[in-house]
Amino acid sequence: MSNLPVYTEADDSEEIDQGLNLGESIPEEALPLIRDTIEKLRPGVRRDGGDIELVELQGNVVRVKLSGACVGCAMSAQTLGGVRRHLVQALNNPAVRVLPAI
Repeated sequence: MSNLPVYTEADDSEEIDQGLNLGESIPEEALPLIRDTIEKLRPGVRRDGGDIELVELQGNVVRVKLSGACVGCAMSAQTLGGVRRHLVQALNNPAVRVLPAI
């Protein structure tokens, strides 16, 4: 039997709820820019049979819903990384985190 801690998806949301999201919070006024950035990326995701939409902004965490072919796709982590890179550039905030909605 292993003494390693068991990871659950709830661990991610607990960290965020406890304020452990590192970095500067993204102001609510940035929501239109976040939405626009995600909208610009949607055609590429849709071309591959998936879709992405903004769910919420909490601190410096942007939660998105992946659907269609993105669900269960091995490349979904890279998709989220690409969204993060675009948002870091658009918001000029390297602390932005992009996580899938639970």
